[in-house]
Amino acid sequence: MLLLCNVGPAHTQDRLAKQDSIRKLLATHPDDSSKVKLLNSLASTFYQTSSDSIRYYSSLAVQLAQQLSYRRGEADAEAHQAAYYRIKGDYTTALNKLLHGIKIYEEQHAIAPAADNYLDIAQVYKDMGGDSRTMEYINKGIDYSKYAYNLFNSIHDTAGMVESLNMCGILYRDIGKTNSRKHYYDSAFAVYTKAVTMVELSGKGKKSTSKLYNNISQVYNEYWKNYDKALEYLFKAEALNKQNHNLSSLSYNYGNISLAYTQLNQPAQALVFARKMLETSRQLERPERMRNAYNSMHNAFAAAGRYDSALHYYKLADVLDDSLNNVAKTNEVVDLQTKYETGKKNSEIQRLYTESLAKNKQIIILVSALVIFALLTACMVWLYHRIKKQRQEITNQSKRLEIMMKELHHRVKNNLQIVSSLLSLQTYKVQDEEAVLVLKESQQRVQAMSFIHQRLYKTESLTAVNMKEYLTDLAESLVSSYGFNRDDFDLYITVEKEMLDIDKALPIGLIINEIVTNALKYAYKEINRPALHVTLTEEDTKLVCAIKDNGIGIDEQQWKQKKNSFGKQLITALCKQLRAQQTLVVNEGTQFTITIPKQVA
Repeated sequence: MLLLCNVGPAHTQDRLAKQDSIRKLLATHPDDSSKVKLLNSLASTFYQTSSDSIRYYSSLAVQLAQQLSYRRGEADAEAHQAAYYRIKGDYTTALNKLLHGIKIYEEQHAIAPAADNYLDIAQVYKDMGGDSRTMEYINKGIDYSKYAYNLFNSIHDTAGMVESLNMCGILYRDIGKTNSRKHYYDSAFAVYTKAVTMVELSGKGKKSTSKLYNNISQVYNEYWKNYDKALEYLFKAEALNKQNHNLSSLSYNYGNISLAYTQLNQPAQALVFARKMLETSRQLERPERMRNAYNSMHNAFAAAGRYDSALHYYKLADVLDDSLNNVAKTNEVVDLQTKYETGKKNSEIQRLYTESLAKNKQIIILVSALVIFALLTACMVWLYHRIKKQRQEITNQSKRLEIMMKELHHRVKNNLQIVSSLLSLQTYKVQDEEAVLVLKESQQRVQAMSFIHQRLYKTESLTAVNMKEYLTDLAESLVSSYGFNRDDFDLYITVEKEMLDIDKALPIGLIINEIVTNALKYAYKEINRPALHVTLTEEDTKLVCAIKDNGIGIDEQQWKQKKNSFGKQLITALCKQLRAQQTLVVNEGTQFTITIPKQVA
């Protein structure tokens, strides 16, 4: 395959041999801190091939490290898991993992790994900014990059300082892509060249050189429009990355080389390197690289005038990118569709035009003979075009409203995610355990609302939520948040009424969030195999929502007397909003049943 030619079969064999060697050691190794290190080492070998393997082996490392109270090993494994969640686009979980690791590193005065985590947080915020270049996220990323730089500087870690400068430059470049802030490209170029100079003078941080060359080329590509100079840096970066077998960096190189050739009006060469980028990205299993590869293919085909293929790859990129749900991108798709249809039907238009000329002559003769009929026909044609135009305006307005609604849900989801992240960050600053618990529960309530809006902007429906998918996401998130292993936890979600209006889905979701949270906190003490059943069934005149656990059982009298509990007050208020009745049955566990009248639902 093309990828193996790029990186060398010998390197692939070396990586596989190393993985086999570590697995053999693990099979006979006792459960101690050295085994945690082996698991973390094995997880690191999958960074360019299998994100699922990263998660699997790092999860084993976390479990064993927690059993041994081996805090450093736990923090290292959490960093691997954060990488997995960032690749999958679960940015909140990635941030939580990194912050947890930082807390451990700082307790042990491990400055270098803590700085690495801060740098990874900057990368998460860069990813969250996406193609929409959300300034709140980009500015946070810059702050974390600078903080990481200062930490590395305090221990004279030149390689770490170089990496921090590189990340800062990437974020400056994102700002520079906006029309009113082009001067940030100068800032990006300045930190890139400063980093290159540090490598040349110290001989440290050489692994970052290829990335710096690649990023410098982007300034030449996008800002100074010096495409030949950009290619000069890109080919130097490509050579270094081939030598170091770095697939991820190669995918960036190929995309930027393709862009430079496109700007030089050499579409054939642009397409060659766009295909190399696509092949490399497929092996990486990273959605953001696949999205950029699809965009590169789209640009190359569009430059070659092959709009059908360009449209195909544009749509593939659109599916992967959350930030493309806006009016500007929709108009771009419509424009590309128009070009494609125009190119495809040129001959048909010409034929219709010829026929139209012949018919116009017949119409002139008919008009001269039948003036009254002609006036009536003209009036009808005018009315027809007027009605058609009005219908078209209504259709366009409907589409714009639909796009605006999706953008609204997207922005609400992003804002809720920011609130969730802020609450998560705050837990690390609060020492009181009860306050930490309150902040965590508030974060979970925000997350429950965020899931609703995430579902709405990713589906065709603007007001109805798929309850099976929503409740599954909500329950799995809570189970994971309270430290339960999914392999040792039986979770059953049964939904008959799949689509439900947002006005009812949100309060039902919040009620379930409160009850499930209560069960996870108190129900499963001394329970060997926890189980949780969440059902939403439809009867003739009502909807029935039931949440049942197999825990130790709740004290009914104590539950009824909990008048000051915020969770219970919230459940009562939401049931009143839905005109719902709630019942409690304690029998081999606890079952809450919420009965909602159908005329309200």
